[in-house]
Amino acid sequence: MQTLTVASEKGGVGKTTVTLGLAAELGRRGVRVGVIDLDPRSTATTWLGVDVPEGEHVGAILGVDDVDGAAADLALVTPWNANVSVVPGSRDIATLETAHQEYGDLRLKRSLTGWDRDVVLIDSPNRQGGFLIRSALTASDRVAYTTTPDEDGRAGVEWARYNVARFRQLSPLNPNLAEAGIIVTRWPDTVVTRDARTAIEALRETAGDLLLTPFIPERVIVRSARAGEVWWGDFDRGAVVADAFTQLADALWPDTKETGR
Repeated sequence: MQTLTVASEKGGVGKTTVTLGLAAELGRRGVRVGVIDLDPRSTATTWLGVDVPEGEHVGAILGVDDVDGAAADLALVTPWNANVSVVPGSRDIATLETAHQEYGDLRLKRSLTGWDRDVVLIDSPNRQGGFLIRSALTASDRVAYTTTPDEDGRAGVEWARYNVARFRQLSPLNPNLAEAGIIVTRWPDTVVTRDARTAIEALRETAGDLLLTPFIPERVIVRSARAGEVWWGDFDRGAVVADAFTQLADALWPDTKETGR
């Protein structure tokens, strides 16, 4: 099992879009994918269109100690693809940020034991060093950052990288956590603005090879798909976005390139 957290310290920069775009592409290839919705807004859960039984969400993992193997018990198969399952999110988990959690950072990692997934993707909240993001980073092999091509998005990446560095420095739970790269969303490919170019140039200066290509192009179909709780790749207008995720999945999981093609 390979586990990747999708992170930023800024909201609205495409964490959920990237999480589900990669999940859909890997699922299409025949990879068994698990999605953990760790954002209290539960956007990934809603977008995937699953019906969540009362109380059966990720909070049942984060709030108790007896969690070994719980992810497999809570996971729901998504309408998007039979290869993609999700552990649903809930607004209730926001209260866990301030509650005392003795040894709590290990619960999410322990819950993954025995889950028959090849890849697990964690859609994280935009928190600075709180319980939820620490749980995600403890459970992960790698972290990928998302950003929009503007100063706010770039600042979100910089703060996220700073806090990941602090986590690796100060936490003994996962000192080998690796940075997988930075994914740019909402790229204005039809008319590239000066602000967008400036933000990307600044990212290249500070992040270098971590900046992944291609960038995810801005398309209305993605927002429409979110409202309709469907995958944009089912529509002709979403093909260019789906193709970008195909190339990003090739870069992040090169061993899956030929699977299902």
